[in-house]
Amino acid sequence: MKRWMRMVPPAMLIMLAACASNRQAAAGHTDLNELSGEQIANFQNAWLAVRTMRSQWFLGRAPGDLNNAGGNVRVFRDGIEVGGADTLQSMPTEGIAYIRFYDGIQASQRWGLGHANGVIYVASKAGLTPGGSGPP
Repeated sequence: MKRWMRMVPPAMLIMLAACASNRQAAAGHTDLNELSGEQIANFQNAWLAVRTMRSQWFLGRAPGDLNNAGGNVRVFRDGIEVGGADTLQSMPTEGIAYIRFYDGIQASQRWGLGHANGVIYVASKAGLTPGGSGPP
């Protein structure tokens, strides 16, 4: 059997796996690091939505970091740091496009030192319009 013919089955498997992963995303596969505006619409504020649907975000430590029990998760809204997790209580959900969690490693890479416990990023609907600050 020719060498190129033996290579076809692994290549086919890779292509099939890629197609399957795209179908999962298209079928509404849930991203555990993001809450859409539709998912949080029935909550009074962002804090209640996160507490109910993704309470582990409040623990906010880097993956595999057993020494840091959490706390001091920082909150950004449209690219501006606004405080700790308690600031989510003053954010009504009707103006929010999505809420995304960045673990300590991702947050430190994106925003620098001082974010080792992670970041909860709130993107407002106004921030996604032309002229707004937009997503990170």
